[in-house]
Amino acid sequence: MLNTSGRKLFRPLFTLSQLPLVPDPSQNGTQNVPVNRNSIADVETRKHPTAPLAPMPYPVPSIADAPTRKHPTVPLRRITVPLQPPVIPPPYIGNAPPQKRQRPPLSSNKKKLLIVLLIASLIPSIIIIFEIIDGVVLYKQAQDGIGHLQAIPALFHGSSNDGPGKYFNQNKLRQAQTELEMAHANFVSLSNTLDNNSVIGLSSGIAPAQIKTMRALGHIAVDGTDVAQQFIKVAIDIAPTVTLALQQSSTTSNGPLKPFINASSFQEINTMLTTITPLVHNMNINAKELSLNALPISAKERQLVTSILPLLPILDSSLAQKQQWINMVGWFLGIDSPRAFLVEPMDSSELRATGGFTGQFGDLTLNGSHMGQLKLSNIGKYEESHQDSLPDPTVYPKVVGQVAPDPYSGWWPIPNFGLRDANLSADFPTSAKIAMDRYAYEFGKHVDGVIIFTPTLIQQVLHVTGPITIPAYRETITEQNLQARLHYYQLDNRGIRREEIIEKVEDPQVARKLFTQRVTTGLLSSVNHLSINKLLPMANEILQSMKSKDLQIYVTNPQLEALIGKYGSTATLDRATTHDGLFIVQSNLSASKASQYVATSIKDTIALDNQGGATHHLQVTLDYQQKGDVYGLDTYRDYIRIYTPTNSQLIAGNGFDQSGKPYCGDAQSNYTLCQSDVYGDKSLVCSEPITLGPSTSYINDPAAGLADRPLDVTGAPPNLQSDEAGRAMFGGWVVIPKNCIMKVTLSWYVPPPNKHTYDLLFQAQASVYAPLELTIQTAPETCGQKKSLHFAGMMDGKDTSFLLQSQGANCSLLAR
Repeated sequence: MLNTSGRKLFRPLFTLSQLPLVPDPSQNGTQNVPVNRNSIADVETRKHPTAPLAPMPYPVPSIADAPTRKHPTVPLRRITVPLQPPVIPPPYIGNAPPQKRQRPPLSSNKKKLLIVLLIASLIPSIIIIFEIIDGVVLYKQAQDGIGHLQAIPALFHGSSNDGPGKYFNQNKLRQAQTELEMAHANFVSLSNTLDNNSVIGLSSGIAPAQIKTMRALGHIAVDGTDVAQQFIKVAIDIAPTVTLALQQSSTTSNGPLKPFINASSFQEINTMLTTITPLVHNMNINAKELSLNALPISAKERQLVTSILPLLPILDSSLAQKQQWINMVGWFLGIDSPRAFLVEPMDSSELRATGGFTGQFGDLTLNGSHMGQLKLSNIGKYEESHQDSLPDPTVYPKVVGQVAPDPYSGWWPIPNFGLRDANLSADFPTSAKIAMDRYAYEFGKHVDGVIIFTPTLIQQVLHVTGPITIPAYRETITEQNLQARLHYYQLDNRGIRREEIIEKVEDPQVARKLFTQRVTTGLLSSVNHLSINKLLPMANEILQSMKSKDLQIYVTNPQLEALIGKYGSTATLDRATTHDGLFIVQSNLSASKASQYVATSIKDTIALDNQGGATHHLQVTLDYQQKGDVYGLDTYRDYIRIYTPTNSQLIAGNGFDQSGKPYCGDAQSNYTLCQSDVYGDKSLVCSEPITLGPSTSYINDPAAGLADRPLDVTGAPPNLQSDEAGRAMFGGWVVIPKNCIMKVTLSWYVPPPNKHTYDLLFQAQASVYAPLELTIQTAPETCGQKKSLHFAGMMDGKDTSFLLQSQGANCSLLAR
């Protein structure tokens, strides 16, 4: 056998006519014998002779073996060929002389065909050679381009400056610009080769997914480096202004903020965004052609690509609508003039209408995108008078005697109304306007909007940034321990005392929220240093937090306010008349942080009549199990407001306090002792012994000053005067001693809206995570017969719409 070293050799398609015929007596035929001194193998290869070059006997394969040189099918015999072969008379068959075998000459067409076949047989080898050459070239171009890109982060991360100023070092930016130019050149050459190389075009039929992905990546790399060059150019232009502003931030200067971006810089950015819009659009289109599993790329390269791809659809959509938002962003960043926003963290352990008590406040200033330092202050220092601390001499006199604005003054029970209680409306724009008014009145500062957030937002941000450390306290704050550590330093006397020592503050009312301020500052710093690959997860967390009302933003710019509502949520109270609606709003006015131990659950059964009217049977269960210490008073006093369509008709209710009608008391009082089933109807069931204790001071409270006030008789909601335009309201106090379960019930009828299909919008309050069981009993005419449709889920701050869908006798409930 011939050793071909794994290569397919070209085989002639015709017989070896140069070999003379030699008779073989054993086979009654002839065999070809070579006239030269080499073996048959040497005729083809001219290499590696397998027989000695001498006139001696040697084996000769049969004609059948000539094409393959393998596996002879005719026995081989030794024949001796003399130097001058004798003339051997050929055998005769009968009397007919033998015919001399002659090979006819090849026609011109056959010669052409043979040449074509020869070339065709060599094409695979030629393609492989060119593929190898092209593959090496393409791989080098790709690696060079990626290498230039990977060199850019090292330029900035190697700097001693750890702040945002490192990205505006002009020397570093120019080096990055050079790297980008070289990467762009590499990717342009690579993309052109992938698009135009004929060999790669032939290979696309063999590996279509790989070639398609390579070409798409080539286009994305070209456009992406082009986009990056545009960004770098603008960054170089605005770097001197940004550097000057950052130098001011690093000092203790209290002067006005110097802008990062002025009007001309902002216009340059606007022009740049217009330039890159088609490039990003092309990148997004090409990204749909990618199949990363088809490419043999490293994990690091795959991470680089996958960190960019999810951003493309968002960028493409945003840039396509740039003209709708660019001026609003400029307004928010303070390009034309500085902007100021009132920032208030909410404490959900003291539940209020917007999600929690706003016990801290501060103003956030933006001037030309330069954000000033956020400093939070404890509102109690200014608006409250305590035995161990004197109130602020300027602000406190402004608060004394103030009452809540109309129409909330009809029920708001706490005297000396001020900024701390301004979020009394579940319609956040309304609460924000009240807060802005109070802030201007009490502190003389006018702001352009209000930003409030719950601890859940901080947890979600920590989920992206990772833990933050508070060195002064030797604390590491994670999304898991955040609320526990905040409560420890705000509500636990041991934690408050530690704050006094560390912060060197003698007033516990001032000290108890200083740890929270450090957490907020550390969190903002962590966000400012966020890596690029975490920007999309952070943006997603922010949007989801707005939908769940863990982040609520109000601005005085109506166009920007509408944009916030479009992409997030303005946390407004629904006032539409085209559908049914329900919004349950709780407010913990107990002067305690007991909301963390109160679990709310909701059941609503709705019976529809043939005209489309809806009769609601609502049950709200409040389960108050005091599993830990409570900062403040024990008995939970919740003012509940239930908002429904304005034409709603109350049928019945129970569980609301009927003020001034004592029913029973605890063992320390002079009233009849409360039993475990307090009212005998299972509406309030408590673990014994029942303890009540005092309550905070309320306006026009008949039991004010009592050391041990009783439980009153309960019944229907006493307040039917709505405090929100376009909504009916059923409201009143719900009082729950610790370790008790209260069931509040309410029934009302909603006349049919001006459409056939029943539709219900169930609005959810921020910070209330309540299981919801909804049952809709259809009318016989709606679904052919009376049916009960059910929904069970968790209310998490997001409003949910329920639509009754009917097709003949088939009905279903769609939640969206």
